[in-house]
Amino acid sequence: MREEISRVRLSYGRAISKRQFLDRFYELFMSSSPAVARKLASTDIATQQELLSQAINMVILFPQGNKIAKNAIKRIRESHCRDRLDIKPEYYQFWIDSLIAALSEHDPDFNEELDRAWRKVVQEAIDFIAEGY
Repeated sequence: MREEISRVRLSYGRAISKRQFLDRFYELFMSSSPAVARKLASTDIATQQELLSQAINMVILFPQGNKIAKNAIKRIRESHCRDRLDIKPEYYQFWIDSLIAALSEHDPDFNEELDRAWRKVVQEAIDFIAEGY
């Protein structure tokens, strides 16, 4: 897993260096499902983009057992539960697929191997968040 995390971190660095990356992610994510679009309809996307950038870093660090990442992902789990933001577990697949699509467009080195590495690294945090629903 350590090698995948390293490749994912480099990939994220390449993608996030392109200003349009987060815009494209939200464009893809909002169009991925009418339910997702409704959830994000009243969201301040500029603020959300800043949170997303931080959250992705935490998602990458989570499988390593990083304490800061564990606390951050725990807060996301708590805020996304059914009694708060009510983010249904099935929405996370839209999130992952939108992230991968945006990465594939903004990381010039993106390939199938990176796709698999991203999905593996991200899934651990997503599973933890979804279990809190």
